[in-house]
Amino acid sequence: MGLFDKSKKILEAEKVLRNQLLQQGASKKDIELITQNLKNDINNVPLPKIAIIGFTGVGKSTTLNALFNAGQPTSNIRACTQKEAPIIGDVSKYTGSKGSVIIYDMPGLGEDIYSDRQHFETYRKVLPIVDIAIWTFHTGDRSMTPMQEALQSLIQYLGNEFQEKLMFAINKADAISPGEFAWNTKLNTPSPEQRKNIAELELYIREKIQQIMPKWHGPIITYSAKTRFRLSQLMTAMIETLPKERRWVLNSMADVADPTLLMQKEYFDYVKSLQKTSK
Repeated sequence: MGLFDKSKKILEAEKVLRNQLLQQGASKKDIELITQNLKNDINNVPLPKIAIIGFTGVGKSTTLNALFNAGQPTSNIRACTQKEAPIIGDVSKYTGSKGSVIIYDMPGLGEDIYSDRQHFETYRKVLPIVDIAIWTFHTGDRSMTPMQEALQSLIQYLGNEFQEKLMFAINKADAISPGEFAWNTKLNTPSPEQRKNIAELELYIREKIQQIMPKWHGPIITYSAKTRFRLSQLMTAMIETLPKERRWVLNSMADVADPTLLMQKEYFDYVKSLQKTSK
């Protein structure tokens, strides 16, 4: 987020909060203290963190390159990402405001049993500190057992709260049956038959995910890193999956109407108590 954008957001949030507190009868001393702490909270909010996870060869690094021009090496033969690689990505062209996010390009699972042991350790280290984990695979992958087993292992190690930060992304929309020759290259959209197959695939994958996580109802986005089809929808889903109090960093319209979401707990509780007594 640029300095001008951040300063403007702080001023807007401070104005809203001052008006709220004045209407509720807070003292001038309390107002000054709380608004100063709000400024500090906004200035110190860390960038959102997103992890791209899943099996090797599905296009995780290619997706990052398409979204953020990250320059990650990609290969059709060998797995390129052997350890977590944090990247700072610019989201301005998706959100309409200046903003950044930290993305971890995680090593792909499924290369071999020995690599998987190492990669699972990396997953257990990184995933607890991220806001979103995006499980990525491609349209040609209908074998769901390895994914289900991997998810079960991650939930076992990380707990059920891991489910709350999960979304799924299906790469290679342009290659879905009946194949790339059917893709409408002029409009960069799927053919009618491909659209039908994409919808069916998303339903199929949701069913398999919910066999492992019955309460999971997050987004599934089918896209194409190669043709850049639906990359904006993928970014939007990423932002909407963020916890609400973290989303403001990426979205120029978010959370200014309720700046208390950014407050330290002691001041948040105080403001809420004022709201109760003023009713």
